[in-house]
Amino acid sequence: MIPAMTPDPDDLAEKYLSAVEQFCERVAKVAPDQLDFRPDASTWSARDIAFHVATVDQVLGLRLRKLIAEPNPTMGSMDLDAWSRALRPAHGDVGLALDSLRATSALNIAVIEMLTPDLMKRTGMRREGHAISVRDLAAYLAIHIEAHIKQVGRVLSGRPVTRRG
Repeated sequence: MIPAMTPDPDDLAEKYLSAVEQFCERVAKVAPDQLDFRPDASTWSARDIAFHVATVDQVLGLRLRKLIAEPNPTMGSMDLDAWSRALRPAHGDVGLALDSLRATSALNIAVIEMLTPDLMKRTGMRREGHAISVRDLAAYLAIHIEAHIKQVGRVLSGRPVTRRG
């Protein structure tokens, strides 16, 4: 859970942008012959992680917009392992994932920067039954990416890790 105080939208945007930049730099430094390395069958490769982060950033951005625009919306869930397995054949040039992440994050930052204290309080429900607020989701955008920066490093070190880091 995110701390109860309401963060400044500019601070949230800055933290998120920093995470995006660090992630893109980290993945861009992965040697081409290491992009598909997986220490075991259940671990995602750096390529898998890059496409996951780009895709989830799009989904989280849409959820943020839904929370802002709709009264008490319900947010669906995703089977991220199934998405990774099913879409792996489409995961070609990792640069496309990074370009997508940069573009999506630019749009998401514009939304974050326009948040007011009242908008930050808006909530919706997760399908699992717990509430999520605009404030929590806006903060989670950075937290999600930061976790995957670490995950890329662990994967490349050869240590098996769960999909979430």
